[in-house]
Amino acid sequence: MYLTPEQLAQIKDSIDKQRQEILDKLNQRCEEGYEPEVRGDEADIANSEGIALTMERLQSRDRRLLKKLDEAMRWVDSEDFGYCESCGEEIGFKRLLARPAARQCIDCKQNEEQRERGYYHPRPRKPPKPLHHEDDDEE
Repeated sequence: MYLTPEQLAQIKDSIDKQRQEILDKLNQRCEEGYEPEVRGDEADIANSEGIALTMERLQSRDRRLLKKLDEAMRWVDSEDFGYCESCGEEIGFKRLLARPAARQCIDCKQNEEQRERGYYHPRPRKPPKPLHHEDDDEE
């Protein structure tokens, strides 16, 4: 594994902080609650229903992210943590610190997003460094 124990501890701390922020938001939204308007003109009711739908989407998004963070916390302890599921390259410490649930390096993720949007232009991968053999020096 290319990550140091200190880096892994920082990533675990980042996961814990992100989880707590999401839980706080979820709890706050539940406490505040939101009841859509049932009286008023059509515009008020439509606006109110739009707000309620947005609140539901935010709650759903946060619950999905919590699941991903829980998976990331389990993944941190595995041997393949930090390696891209698509190409096998290192994902990178800064990316994992910011987004611990990331399963792809930035290049593969950008390529995937471009394919999804229909304008795929693959980013060229850096060529591997040539291996240096002691026999090459004798020539």
